[in-house]
Amino acid sequence: MVLSDIYQELREAIIKIETNKLETLKEEVLETPDIDVDKLVENIRSGLEEVGIKFEAGEYYLAELILIGTEISEAVEKWKPLLEKKKAKEKVRKAVIGTVEGDIHDIGKNIVGMMLTSIGFEVIDLGNDVTADKFVEAVKEKSPVIVGMSALLSTTRDGIKKTLDALKENGLRDKVKVIIGGAAVDDDFAKTVDADGYASNAAEAVPLVEKLLGGL
Repeated sequence: MVLSDIYQELREAIIKIETNKLETLKEEVLETPDIDVDKLVENIRSGLEEVGIKFEAGEYYLAELILIGTEISEAVEKWKPLLEKKKAKEKVRKAVIGTVEGDIHDIGKNIVGMMLTSIGFEVIDLGNDVTADKFVEAVKEKSPVIVGMSALLSTTRDGIKKTLDALKENGLRDKVKVIIGGAAVDDDFAKTVDADGYASNAAEAVPLVEKLLGGL
């Protein structure tokens, strides 16, 4: 298979969530010389963006998002030797993500993590019930460009504001872009707490991050 076909078929397999085709492509990418990692990542990103559009239109559901997120995560793991070569040549962007204090829901957060990993980010997942202090500590230690917070319960969304306030108090707020998501928040809440962006679902996270960082 020629290189251009591999990139296009990867994108189409992601959009159509063709798991069998993706399994084949995982091997073909490794067996094909002169793979352009940038084109590989771009077609993953583009495919996931289309999946997000279909999700918004009601064509796909959460189960499909979980499935494609898992498939891409497995592909990235298999392609790690290729991606490591790219990382060696350039600074890897990092993202810190977590569900805020008092909340243990993590499906959406986990999918966001997988999708960011698939486009080349090093994702530091702090897990669930993450305090503001833990977010601050991670930002200090890991120097991410993105911090992502999730809150499903309305009783826990104040954890987002507490974390943003803590980042400001520690002189870190201007060093990162902060995105939020989850059933307890919306775009108005994001503006109220001065977050940089809001994604209504996991599929929107990649284009949102791309927009905030001016392209990946």
